[in-house]
Amino acid sequence: MTQTTRISKFLKTFAIVSMTMSVLTVQALTISPARDEKTGDPGETIPGSFTLINEQANDLTFYTSVETFDSQGESGTPNFTTAKEGLPTWVKVVDKVILKKGERLTVPYTIEIPKDADSGGHFAAIFLSTVPPSLGNGQVSVGAKVGMLVLLTVTGAKIEQGGLSSFAFKSGAKMLTNLPLDFVYKFKNEGNDRIQPIGDITVKNMFSQESGKVDANKALGNILPKSTRRFEARIGDTDAPAVSAPFFDHVKYQMSNFAFGMYSANINLTFGNKGIAQSSFTYYIIPWQLLSIVLGGLIVAILLLATLLKQYNKWIIKQAQAVSKK
Repeated sequence: MTQTTRISKFLKTFAIVSMTMSVLTVQALTISPARDEKTGDPGETIPGSFTLINEQANDLTFYTSVETFDSQGESGTPNFTTAKEGLPTWVKVVDKVILKKGERLTVPYTIEIPKDADSGGHFAAIFLSTVPPSLGNGQVSVGAKVGMLVLLTVTGAKIEQGGLSSFAFKSGAKMLTNLPLDFVYKFKNEGNDRIQPIGDITVKNMFSQESGKVDANKALGNILPKSTRRFEARIGDTDAPAVSAPFFDHVKYQMSNFAFGMYSANINLTFGNKGIAQSSFTYYIIPWQLLSIVLGGLIVAILLLATLLKQYNKWIIKQAQAVSKK
C-alpha cells in the first residue's frame, strides 16, 4: 500500500475522529489542534493558528482550502462542501505551505467576521491537500488531505430551541423477552448554535425502584443548528443469543440476566443554559423460555406430589384395614 493510499484511507474516517481528537496525524503530516473554537463580535477580526509537523524525510508542499460543513443525515457525521458565502469566505489563510523534512511550522490564519453576520454558530474546515484545489482544464483535483475544524460562535441573540423528537427501543418493540435494552432517541436542534444534550436514561421496575441507568450521550456528541441527530444507548453488558440460537441458550441467558414484569424507561436531558427535554415509555419483559421451564417444573412437581399423596392415602387405608381385621 502506498503512502498516498494510506492517507486517503485515513481521510474516510477524519470527519468522525477529528471531532474528538486534539491532534490529527497521518503518515506525512501532523496538524494540531484538530479543531479550533472561536467566539467573536460582528465586524471583528479574530486571529488563529495551527501547527504542522512534517514527519517525512523529504520536503512537502500542501495547498490550503476552506470548506463549510453541516450534519450528514442523523448520524452526526460532518458533510464537507465548498461554499461561496459564510465562514469559509471569512477565513483568510495562505494558499500553500512548504514544509522541509522534519520541520515544525505554525501557520496563522484570521477570521474576518462581517458586520451583518448572523449570531450563533458557523462551521468550516481548513484543509491541506497534496494537490492544488484545481488542476485547470475542467479537471477535478484528487489527492490526500487533512484538516482542522473551525467552530465559530458569533455573539448576539443566541437561540436555544430543540427537544426530543422520539425515544424508544431500537427494535421498536414494547414487549421483550430479555436484556439488553438498546435505546435510540432523536434530538432536534432548532436554534442557531450547536448544542450538546447531557443526561441519563433510567429504568424503573413495577415497584418504582431503579433497575438500570446509562449516560444518554456518553460520546458527548454535538447537534448542529437546524438538524436532527440520532443517539443510541444500552443497558446490559452482554449480547442476547440470536433468535435462532438453541432454546436452552436463551434459558441460560435469561437466568443469568433475569428481568420480568412491567418497567418504565425515562430520559432526562439538559442542553444549553436552560434547556430541558424529557420523555418516557412503558414496556414489558416476559422471559417465556425461562418461564416455560419453570412452569413445566411446577407442573411436574404438582403431578408428582399428587401421585405421592395418592399412594400415601392408599397406604393409610391399607394400614387401617389391616388393623380392623385383628
